[in-house]
Amino acid sequence: MSQHFAQPADLPWGPFYTVYRSGIPELTIHGLAYAWAEDRSLYANAGRTLLKIGNPQAPLWSRSLLKPFQLMALYPLLRQAYPTLESRHFALMLASHNGDAVQGQLLQEILALTGLCESDLQCPACRPLGQGQEQDEKSPPTQSALNHPCAGKHLAHLLYQKCLDLPLKDYLHPDQPAYAQLRLLLGFLLGREDFAESVDGCGMPNLALSAVEMAQLYHALLMPVSRDVLRQAPDELTDCLTLWEDIAALMRNHPALVGGLGRLDTALMVSAFEGGLPLIAKEGADGLLAVSIGPNARFQDGLGLLIKVASGYEPQQLRRIVLRLLEQLDLVSFCPPLASLRLAGEENPVLQTHFHFDLGQKAPSP
Repeated sequence: MSQHFAQPADLPWGPFYTVYRSGIPELTIHGLAYAWAEDRSLYANAGRTLLKIGNPQAPLWSRSLLKPFQLMALYPLLRQAYPTLESRHFALMLASHNGDAVQGQLLQEILALTGLCESDLQCPACRPLGQGQEQDEKSPPTQSALNHPCAGKHLAHLLYQKCLDLPLKDYLHPDQPAYAQLRLLLGFLLGREDFAESVDGCGMPNLALSAVEMAQLYHALLMPVSRDVLRQAPDELTDCLTLWEDIAALMRNHPALVGGLGRLDTALMVSAFEGGLPLIAKEGADGLLAVSIGPNARFQDGLGLLIKVASGYEPQQLRRIVLRLLEQLDLVSFCPPLASLRLAGEENPVLQTHFHFDLGQKAPSP
């Protein structure tokens, strides 16, 4: 049976920027973006749409942007059952890590402290990310499931199975309690019950969310949970929501574990910390980036930002886009260390970059 695939006119993308070489257009980068600022002076969960590129209501696979919420669903039980695990270990459970020496050592510590074995992992074995080709050729590292960027997330789900005395081999099955708890959490937060489901590249079930939903979910990570929300929540979520602020704290306190050297989410969090701006960020596969900025003098109730580059994972493109957005939001002048994200060679007189969005001139209404 033939399958229908979207035609260009049906795709959700809009233009981010065009690169001109000596005045002639050479490349246009497309994608989808949504920025949302809360305004609690109106009423709870009210806010303003600051930026809308493409169709932000279109479903996107959340990929690794789901990791903070996947951990949140498991965190209360894991923290209680494994008191010897430190915040560094939990930070790796929501990370997309490079597999560097420090990260690898911490993953080994999780195994030693919990009685798991590397052979329990069902994510693909691979080499560490970010190693130069020359180094790989001289002394190629051994392929290992612990090197996979999602190894920490898989360990968290294995530990959850172990806490419930369920077969470890079944931890990737979508009918397991961990995924039911995640669906319950997201359903309560987003006010809907049904989610399109697929399988992520690491083998774990994944959910489709819109850019609007992901931007607002990430914004919420840096906001306290109100008493009203706790009263309205199902009993099964009380512990998760009580510990809500721990998840963002793991990211802010351990940015080098969330990604690693050369990764955009880590660089954003380190620069923001240096400038005193409350910010967390998370990369996802195939060109996803979520940024949450907590309350500050520029945005009293914080904001959430979601970017998806249509062509997939292009770190330089993503870096250029997010820096431009932060500049237009006046957050680079507010937090000068963010300027360190500028790419070398941006002043090349042969190349000119024209951005197709300008928040100073056009801020869409809610």
